[in-house]
Amino acid sequence: MEPNSYEKYERAKNRVKEIRGFYSHIIIFFIINTCIYVLRFYLLPKWGVISDDEGFQNWLNWNTYLLPLFWAVGIAIHGIWTYRHKFVNIKKWEDRKIKEFMDEEDKETRRWK
Repeated sequence: MEPNSYEKYERAKNRVKEIRGFYSHIIIFFIINTCIYVLRFYLLPKWGVISDDEGFQNWLNWNTYLLPLFWAVGIAIHGIWTYRHKFVNIKKWEDRKIKEFMDEEDKETRRWK
């Protein structure tokens, strides 16, 4: 392999590893949170483990809902980092479109002169 090809291969390999890690993160998120909700809302009440204390109930509810919320924010950050190259492509696309519209306007202007 040429040095340039090897570097491209390594970059591509790292990108695939990042994307795979991101999707693994999402799968783990859904598996763990499903288990938490099943445990919290089905198994614990069925087993009679949950206390009748209102303070404990509030604490348990807040933790049950906030964990997935904060984790989802983390996943969003992970996704933005993983697909950061796409945002660069969007900027290039915007630049091309601006140039295209400017060229169209120049063409229209020249046609009417």
